[in-house]
Amino acid sequence: MGTVWNCGKSRKSNMSSEKKSKVERPLTELLKISEKGCFEMSKFVQDVYKRLNEDRKLMKEKADNSFFTIADALVQVMVRTMFPSDKFREFCGEESPSNINIEKAPYSVDGMELPPDLSESFKKSFAEIKKLAKSVDGEAYKELGVFVDPIDGTREFCTGLGSQCSICIGFTRDKLPVAGIVFRPIPLEEGSKLTYMAGCKQEGYTNGVLDYSDGKAQESLLTSNGSISKFTDALIKELDFVRYKAGGCGNKMLLLLEGKGTAYIQDRGVSRWDTCAAQAVIEAMGGVLSKLTTIQSNRSIESYQYKVSDVNLDLNPEAHLTKYNAKNKEMGGRNPAPKVTGENVLPYSNVCGLFGLKTKDKDLANRILDAIQKVQKKVSPQYS
Repeated sequence: MGTVWNCGKSRKSNMSSEKKSKVERPLTELLKISEKGCFEMSKFVQDVYKRLNEDRKLMKEKADNSFFTIADALVQVMVRTMFPSDKFREFCGEESPSNINIEKAPYSVDGMELPPDLSESFKKSFAEIKKLAKSVDGEAYKELGVFVDPIDGTREFCTGLGSQCSICIGFTRDKLPVAGIVFRPIPLEEGSKLTYMAGCKQEGYTNGVLDYSDGKAQESLLTSNGSISKFTDALIKELDFVRYKAGGCGNKMLLLLEGKGTAYIQDRGVSRWDTCAAQAVIEAMGGVLSKLTTIQSNRSIESYQYKVSDVNLDLNPEAHLTKYNAKNKEMGGRNPAPKVTGENVLPYSNVCGLFGLKTKDKDLANRILDAIQKVQKKVSPQYS
């Protein structure tokens, strides 16, 4: 029986490249600032969420039929403001709106306009974010990248399942996640505390509030709320797990940490901004998030590469184009679906799948890996 815990390609961040500063634990300090920022931004996000049902003009559908709200764009603006370009090496965010007005009310994004009360809510949150930006050290983070999903789980945010969405802010060095925060801006229940986790393995820092399971739940595999592949379905049956449906990659990582899911295994892809913060957090908590391809092929852990780029740094020749990962959406809709190449796939699509566990328990890991090996002989992962 092989071992899953060959970690040679997942943790090789070069600390020596970081600029010297007076900050003793710079990544920890960065996460504390991020935490304060998420609490401030959550006030605005909650106000937008409460209005979405009655004002659908605050949201749109993208070309790939995914959702986009004015909150997505403005939260990304606030994160970008909090961590300005002159203090960081690079920034990668999910959203790319073409027309943003944040100079004066009514604030707007691509034709979506905030009503007066929401404009005031944004103004207050943005003012606090600007204050936090001044507290970010000017030298400590020049070698760091920032990967952001402002509202991970936007579909859930737009369909009354807001407690499944999260703000994901990940920090990278040498193409690897080194610190991150996954923050649910909508409470699990009305009046309950907001749940989140921040972590940095390198500095031994974790902090957050989680809604822990009572420990009585049956072993389960976390999946999306929508359809799943034949491979994932067969794996659930082979393991005799139950299927735990949930939205948002960041939310699923928190569910793992809360003990509500046993594993998160997905052959269908998400994107780097979905997984960057989640990986940093789960690694800081003693778990793992890896490409599924290396787990499947040789039972080893390997991280995706996180760097601003025009090409995908982690190609998978077995993956297929979809409307979500194709540069040309028409190609993504073809049947049969074309194979992924460096020319036709989006640069930040995770086309190598995902494998996540909250613990490096070898017995559990090997039991799951044995099941993966057995199932793939009958039905291959549907990488996309």
